[in-house]
Amino acid sequence: MYFNIKPLALLAVTALAPLADALRYDGYSSTVACSGPSFFCNDNGGVCCSLPTGFGFSVQFADLPAGTQGQGYTGNTCGSFLFSVFGPGTRCWNGGGARATHMNWFHSPQGGRRDVIASRADNSTCGPSGFTYHDDSGVARSIKVPLGEAEAIVESYTKKDFAKLASYETY
Repeated sequence: MYFNIKPLALLAVTALAPLADALRYDGYSSTVACSGPSFFCNDNGGVCCSLPTGFGFSVQFADLPAGTQGQGYTGNTCGSFLFSVFGPGTRCWNGGGARATHMNWFHSPQGGRRDVIASRADNSTCGPSGFTYHDDSGVARSIKVPLGEAEAIVESYTKKDFAKLASYETY
């Protein structure tokens, strides 16, 4: 079967296609590079993801599509801008000691985060989706982070309470 599609029609069809699916972005405790244990968020963009104490010294956005950007913030919300990285590709930001307390990503043509979620006047945040770490045997694990439990997970990890961490649902 042969289709004769005009260039304008093809452009209209591709413009309706979604720009990106959910994207994973991680906040690490490492001050040198995007490595080691991390809390991550996995969403469709425009969400302000908060990081627990001790994480966000480096931040990685995996497979940012072209026309998107990842951003980091300081303070209590995604209000005090710290950095941005641009797609396409995987991008790691390292603050050299500075810490991002919050992170997000969005489609650049839509404008800044303030434009993407202007309807959320309270500038509310969400917690991380998961936590990735190596257990006492050196095995990489990812667990789901229940809402409000990120700091408890940090405490368990710091105490090397791998039995407690293993009690969380696997991501």
